[in-house]
Amino acid sequence: MSSPVLSNLPGLVKGAQFRVAFRAAMPQHPTFMILQTTVACNSRCRMCSIWKMVPENEMSLQEVERLFADPYMRKLRWLNLTGGEPFMRQNFAEIVKAAALHLPNLEIIAIPSNGFMPDRVEKTTLQMLDYLRGTDILLNVNISIDGIGAKHEEIRRIPGGFDKVTESLRRLQAIGKQNPQLESGVEAIITGLNVGEMRKIYEGLKDHTDHVNLTPAIISSYYLGNEQMASDVKLSGPDIGEMLGFLEEMERKEPAYAFYFNNVRSIYMHGHRTFPCLMGWKSMYVNATGDVFPCHLLGPDYLMGNLRDATMEEIWTGPHAKQVRERLKEEKFCDVCTNNCDILNNLKEETWSFAAYMVQHPETFRRLLRDIREKEHWRKYAGRRVRAPSPG
Repeated sequence: MSSPVLSNLPGLVKGAQFRVAFRAAMPQHPTFMILQTTVACNSRCRMCSIWKMVPENEMSLQEVERLFADPYMRKLRWLNLTGGEPFMRQNFAEIVKAAALHLPNLEIIAIPSNGFMPDRVEKTTLQMLDYLRGTDILLNVNISIDGIGAKHEEIRRIPGGFDKVTESLRRLQAIGKQNPQLESGVEAIITGLNVGEMRKIYEGLKDHTDHVNLTPAIISSYYLGNEQMASDVKLSGPDIGEMLGFLEEMERKEPAYAFYFNNVRSIYMHGHRTFPCLMGWKSMYVNATGDVFPCHLLGPDYLMGNLRDATMEEIWTGPHAKQVRERLKEEKFCDVCTNNCDILNNLKEETWSFAAYMVQHPETFRRLLRDIREKEHWRKYAGRRVRAPSPG
């Protein structure tokens, strides 16, 4: 029963350090960053208003490269490159190249995409993989799908959009079969608009992709443009019961997501978050103009500083950032947040809550270990299969 705990002793030590830092509102070196590469977007989503924003004064490639080259970022292990629609940025692949060049401990680059540009998604992904060749960095591209067929197009308001996103997913899967450095999957955001579609999405796509991520929508003023939009998105009444029942089923079927699904259900049932959030301490958000926030879901009141005015270390460790963290500890929005944005960072850098869950659910832990071993075996086999013979 103790194996889940002892298997990640360094994570438990880091977890203890984090809890001390949390109480003191003191920063730690960031290990996870969400970087908004652009606000440009070619979708018209009913649950988001970011597509109404005009790209202005966004960080240049040189400024992004300077961020990655900052010595204070050397412990970064996971990078999420988001938008808008990140593939709309013309030099997007070069951002991945800069990350691989300057971040020595980087393990994963994750990219969410609406998938409405199959040609560009395919071409840019191949270019990114070329830049990542010779590294151990995993590229993870997730395509957002909110329903099957007409339901997806109703929510995203792009005619013919479902065919485009499934074509992007098909091409990514084909690339991944030839290059084990790429994983691609589906990201489904659960809202009042599509809660009844979750089973269709999961069962319809799980055999055609590496994974299907399911995340309840977070009502954030940053993304939602008006009260009507928030009302459409918000889960309430019978919708919540339907979602919780489905997530309980998924907890049994998907050991990799069981810890997260269990905590989502707990938040809805008990009204507060049951595992810590590292945003603001070891996780951060940088928007397209260089503003640094603890989290991408919080508004301008939580701005820590701008990278054009100071270094990341000066911003992240400064007295204003400490004040922001003190407020974060009392922020009611955070106490009920169900987002999974830094869940991997939480599992590896905090660990205590995850270990406790696995101790209580040993069968889930055994199935998780089995799935991890099978995936690692496939990657090693696929890597040998596609590697070109050495000359001579």
